[in-house]
Amino acid sequence: MSGSDKDQVRPALQELGDYLLMEQVSEDDITRTYQARQISIDRAVILVRIKGRMEPNGAKAEAFLADVRAKAAIEHAGIGLVYEAVHEEAEAYWTRELLPGTTFAQMHDEGREFAPFIVAGFLRQVGGAMAYLRERALTLPLEPRHLVLNEHEAVRIANLAIAGRPDPSASAQDHFTVGELLLGLMQTGRPGATRTARLLGMMMGLEEGLELSWMQVANTARQLEQDLASEAQLSQALQAKALRRARLRAAGIILAGVLILGVVVMGGLFLFRGRRAPEARDLSGMMEIPGGTYLNHAGKEVELDRFWIDAHEVTIAEYAEFLDALDGLEESMRSAYDHISQPATKLNHLPEDWSLVLSAARAGGSYGGLDLDPNCPVTRIDWWDAHAYASWKGGRMPTQEEWLAAATQEGEATIRASGWGPVDQSSGDITSRKIHGLAGNVAEWSENPERNPAFPMNAKSPIACGGSFLAPEGGVRARIWLNTRGIRRSDVGFRIVRQIAP
Repeated sequence: MSGSDKDQVRPALQELGDYLLMEQVSEDDITRTYQARQISIDRAVILVRIKGRMEPNGAKAEAFLADVRAKAAIEHAGIGLVYEAVHEEAEAYWTRELLPGTTFAQMHDEGREFAPFIVAGFLRQVGGAMAYLRERALTLPLEPRHLVLNEHEAVRIANLAIAGRPDPSASAQDHFTVGELLLGLMQTGRPGATRTARLLGMMMGLEEGLELSWMQVANTARQLEQDLASEAQLSQALQAKALRRARLRAAGIILAGVLILGVVVMGGLFLFRGRRAPEARDLSGMMEIPGGTYLNHAGKEVELDRFWIDAHEVTIAEYAEFLDALDGLEESMRSAYDHISQPATKLNHLPEDWSLVLSAARAGGSYGGLDLDPNCPVTRIDWWDAHAYASWKGGRMPTQEEWLAAATQEGEATIRASGWGPVDQSSGDITSRKIHGLAGNVAEWSENPERNPAFPMNAKSPIACGGSFLAPEGGVRARIWLNTRGIRRSDVGFRIVRQIAP
């Protein structure tokens, strides 16, 4: 056989259920882990396969299912998703999201360095996600390869939950791992480096008698990040001012007036560029979806009446109007749009960090690593918030069947997931009926709960439909099973439907 003939011979890739095993990436005493591709929706995943035969109802099978249930119960935007668990014919495996981006282990090996305020931002995100995870599950040890930085500079963590009761005392090693890692990624000699290094040292246990919880780490890092970012902006402004003065002194008296004017204009552009947001646009249009027979997510036919659906996801500006309208009502009337079963402990419909998000959007700034303007989708809202807004607008959230019908009515092959941005951004994420963002931007709350077919023993759960900027590969077929209606995520928004023409 010639060399060229040998090059053409490749071992056949193994199929396992709906998955094509592409490459083994790791192995331990119990499992093998692969990069794989889900055939039915052409999605890249991580597949973890149990070694050897799995006897039904045996101790090994029960331990496997218990660990996967623990992972599936974790619903946090900063933690990777679990897609499916399979246990059949002595074969057992589960799949999870392949987090897009670069691992912190890779960045460390490449010698990358970041400004102290950015490192503080990384620590804020890791601390918040780990606090959530540690409150709800026992976890595997955290390693640098489990942390991923995506293109939006958001940090996400592989799902490390395993069965067992949470152990608050087990965080010390994880604290040390993260602290040592971030110290190695921080630029030294930069403003804020000393304070950031001290916080990392405190978290690593280098100050005797001081122990920080993950939530304390996240809150302290948040304040430090804000302080350092403000100081960096002030330093830039002072440097620009000093430069202008130097130029004016070097210039002649005749040109002084001209230079002052130029510096003021250019300085204004420098200081405010990127913070001037576009005005809120009218994005209230709705599109008609004819009644008829459609296929649901399981491929079964369903009959739907005619309905109208928002052409765009609800925006920050639109949601702000809703909150302003509620504020204008008498206090006794502000619950008029609430769902009948909304918990009594839920007292308002403010999204998480709303004042910071709204201020950043109106200034054309950023929050949580995302550039914002009033026309971006509102997120960090729970199901109850979405219901109240929809009721205020005279509509409701779409059912999963309606949502999918709108996305697939005239085919979905040309719909490409959009990243984060304004809801009317120019992209391939648009149907022939001009409905934007069904494959991406953010996933969207649906009206009706459903049981996860991967976990048929569980109760019905709320659903978010479609891909998001954090997990775009599933497209319009993607769904996220959420733990409760009270979950708030940075990658979940919503749109509304009506039964009568708007």
